Amino acid sequence: MGLVPSVTSSEVHRPSSRAWTELLHAEVAYALTQAGIPVLHIKGPTVALWLYEEGERPWGDVDVLVPPSRMHEALAVLAGRGMAERWAGVNRHTTEDHAVTLAHTDPAKGADEVDVHDRFPGMEADPERAFELLWRRREPAQLAHTDVWFPDSSSRAVLIALNTARTSASPRTLMDLQRVLETGSGVDWEDVLALAGRLDALPALRAGLELHPTGRELVASTALAGVPVSTEWLLRRAGAPRTALRLDELRRSPLRQRPAKIARWLFPSVGVLQMRDPRAVGGPGAIAAGYARPLTIDPNNAYGPQFVAAATAAEASDLGLWGACAG
Repeated sequence: MGLVPSVTSSEVHRPSSRAWTELLHAEVAYALTQAGIPVLHIKGPTVALWLYEEGERPWGDVDVLVPPSRMHEALAVLAGRGMAERWAGVNRHTTEDHAVTLAHTDPAKGADEVDVHDRFPGMEADPERAFELLWRRREPAQLAHTDVWFPDSSSRAVLIALNTARTSASPRTLMDLQRVLETGSGVDWEDVLALAGRLDALPALRAGLELHPTGRELVASTALAGVPVSTEWLLRRAGAPRTALRLDELRRSPLRQRPAKIARWLFPSVGVLQMRDPRAVGGPGAIAAGYARPLTIDPNNAYGPQFVAAATAAEASDLGLWGACAG
């Protein structure tokens, strides 16, 4: 692997260009590999360079998968390269999301983000085992003249289907699914199903494949036809709001875990609020004002004055969000 210096050039005028993005992919791969951390590139170039002609599908942010046992170490290594949490305070201690998003603290190094994953939604197998299964099947590739590792074609097909199931409103992911199903991608679908079975990902795989007519035909002609799709993945495939997903998660959770989950969802950190809604800027008090302010939309305004009065009284008495987020 050749030497990849930190991305520092101030002469780059388009930091989100393909070349600049590829350098960032290479920088992440080089830094983690030098630290002895296995790193697998997913999404982005692993799809674009496989299923599309040159320049046909754009790709920007970096997505990498690392072993869960090395996650904190990986984040520390990238912090040493000048990367920090994209949303301050959103990390492994404050969110259960499948990835932590980083970005260079120096704007001159580009605006692209780095999503460090330690698991992938839809794979219900133990995350450490899931990584090992994918890692054993990895294939060599190069980005910016730097050696990197991509998943093999069956692994990429699983990842595309799972990603489409959870982002079904995205035209890009739907096109990725169409390409892997309809083009000469060389995918061995029997191997894809076997791998998905070992990853405990068959319900999510079916949910994703059925978003395309060819995928539905594939499901009907294989053992996937007998795999039930869970409520969670029916909701995700339908693009259900986060609240619906939370209620389903709560229903599936043991009773002893429910109070903590409810508290975390009702009173997220400022960083988590800003991640969910980038418009939420300022300190806790400013964010509370945004989320607690009454919103009146005509013609549904019959009780507008009462809501405004109640909100004013709550602010004055430090009730609800006003008390929880004071300061």
